[in-house]
Amino acid sequence: MRVPILVASLAVAQAAAAQTPTDTLVAEVRTLSAATDNDARFDALTALLKQHDLPFTVETFTLDKPPAASPNAAPDPRTRGRNVVVTLGGGAETVVVGAHYDAKWITEKNLSQGAVDNGASSVMLVNAAAALKGQRLGSTITFVWFDFEESGLIGSAKYAEAHAGDGIKAMLNYDINGYGDTVLFGPPQGGADPRLPRAMLETCAAERIDCLRFDGMPPGDDRSFGARKIPTISVAILPATEAHQLWLMLHAKSAGLAKDFAPPIFATIHTPRDVPDKLEGAAIATAGRLAQALIRRVSELK
Repeated sequence: MRVPILVASLAVAQAAAAQTPTDTLVAEVRTLSAATDNDARFDALTALLKQHDLPFTVETFTLDKPPAASPNAAPDPRTRGRNVVVTLGGGAETVVVGAHYDAKWITEKNLSQGAVDNGASSVMLVNAAAALKGQRLGSTITFVWFDFEESGLIGSAKYAEAHAGDGIKAMLNYDINGYGDTVLFGPPQGGADPRLPRAMLETCAAERIDCLRFDGMPPGDDRSFGARKIPTISVAILPATEAHQLWLMLHAKSAGLAKDFAPPIFATIHTPRDVPDKLEGAAIATAGRLAQALIRRVSELK
């Protein structure tokens, strides 16, 4: 009886030791958030991948002209985009795990620090890839940090187009994973493969994390894959009250909410208030632990 207990205790201790300290996670997001433009965010991200000993490739794409400005924001002035890719495993099928690393231009001279949207998810996936490196996985796992998400999901659309023949069986998208204790998940508007929500619920239960299922998440890079009939799921984390407020806003015509009310996250993203001080290292760590478990589970889906 004592040997299995010792083995189990050792496994738990090793898993705990592999976890990145929460203050380190926040510090890594601070480095990304300090960038003054999206090319500098690329440099910070790739430096972080090198620091974690993760070999990567860069897939460059060009635009005829800078994308148009979105409401209440300035356009990204670039015409060159760069998706960053890390590949683990070697299965016949591929699971794409993505997060965008670019930030929103608030004015022509001021880039959002993009700590919550989406520096936290970007750093979380770097650490998830490092933790999964060398593990036996049922599929090829391709981590992609997308560029130009804030300009209309351009980077993910370019990637999905370029890799249409790669046998992608699922796409997991991570956007807004900086603070809170309740995970939000769901497909893009328009439906999804029922295996993914089931895998997510099973993973939430196994990891003892509170999760709230959405029928459709706000738009993100998952839509570029959903448009190509690739099963997708998008994952975020927020405080419980805020998560339920967002659910009501999207699913119940704001029932029970004051007129014109919007959850506080909308007063943070795409504004000067999206700063590292908003972050909770424990939330990023929770999102990362769940991501690793979900990736392993989805990699085994047949």
